[in-house]
Amino acid sequence: MIFLVVLALATAVSAAVTSRWHGFSPREAARLGMAIALAFAGASHLFLATPFIQHLPTWVPLRAELVLVSGLIELAMGVALLVPPPTRRRVGVVLALYLVAVFPSNVYVAAFDVEVDGQPGGAYPWVRLPLQLLFIAWALWCTREASRSVTVDPFPTLAAEHVANYGKHSPA
Repeated sequence: MIFLVVLALATAVSAAVTSRWHGFSPREAARLGMAIALAFAGASHLFLATPFIQHLPTWVPLRAELVLVSGLIELAMGVALLVPPPTRRRVGVVLALYLVAVFPSNVYVAAFDVEVDGQPGGAYPWVRLPLQLLFIAWALWCTREASRSVTVDPFPTLAAEHVANYGKHSPA
């Protein structure tokens, strides 16, 4: 839930700040919010590793090292969200795949009622599970290019006939 709160606050602040210079873009604010939230999560993995280690079963080797690597990945993904548009879409897909890859650790905590430092038990781990879908959708949406408006000719056959007949008839 902390990630959701950081994501929401960072997105709101990004919206307020960027709208002063560029006009309001929800997609841009969401992307910057996700970048900030990932930086926060990555730093948390590095400096407060215990809860993240507890998300991994004890039989997983090198748990502390995996958490360190995942923190570095999250920091890198946060920075990568700031790259120019042609690469952003790929970053969003990679981020979505990463979020899918770490999902089993959240399932493990919920299914086995694992105690995690700083997190309430009970229904809380189960409530977190669908939020992962929100984060995946967010990553994909905020890295997609805004759709461009397309002008549709309501009379395409008339326009085509006009072009085809252009110059054939001269006024008498």
